[in-house]
Amino acid sequence: MGEGLLAAEKKFDIIFLDIQMEGMGGNEAARSLRQLGDGFYRCHRGYLVNMAHIARYDSDSIFLSSGEKVYLTRKKHNEFVKAYMWYLQNGGVSCV
Repeated sequence: MGEGLLAAEKKFDIIFLDIQMEGMGGNEAARSLRQLGDGFYRCHRGYLVNMAHIARYDSDSIFLSSGEKVYLTRKKHNEFVKAYMWYLQNGGVSCV
């Protein structure tokens, strides 16, 4: 399943990964996606967010251009803001 995700040419807003996926597991797929660039943020153990599709964020959530809402723990909030600001300052484009 992970191999198909990596081979897809489609851009995703959010990716849900399962550790026990058939073939390439979720952890291995997450490592491979991170190697594609800094455009993804791991906001939870099983969630990677494509930062190009972030519409806005607040103290406990990330809102995507698709309308999805991804919850963010307080512990991850500061790390997320730093990563997102770095992304924007280094050529990343916001969907807003």
